[in-house]
Amino acid sequence: MSQLFKIKISINILLEFLEKINCQKTEHFYIVDITAYKRSIYIDALKPFLHELRKFYHSSKYNYINPENINQNKFNTIVRQICNYTNTHYDKTLRHDQSKYSVVYRIYFPPTASNVDSIDNVDSIDNVDSIDNVDSIDNVDK
Repeated sequence: MSQLFKIKISINILLEFLEKINCQKTEHFYIVDITAYKRSIYIDALKPFLHELRKFYHSSKYNYINPENINQNKFNTIVRQICNYTNTHYDKTLRHDQSKYSVVYRIYFPPTASNVDSIDNVDSIDNVDSIDNVDSIDNVDK
């Protein structure tokens, strides 16, 4: 299956965790940054999340999810690992604040049935016979 995960993991586990910690959210993605990491510690949600992940990781990879050694870099690694395994799109930017750099991830929402329907509608709109109308308009202008 995977060198990290012994059983299949769903992206919903990560998304539910991000909802639980009230991670900043836009219309298309979650923003995972130092604030999200600190908030997860403050509301005591990180350790239960890491404990839940133990059933998915191979025992040789428990060092990634050890709550005693967790820091923001390891938290980011866990987020990336889950996104990569589930083929969830994310991107990374660097934020400069008070002479320090921090990593900011945007975790995009997976496509849903409503998103796919709207994409299909856009495709069908693009296929309208508008070329014929444009040709006739061009002929009228001449």
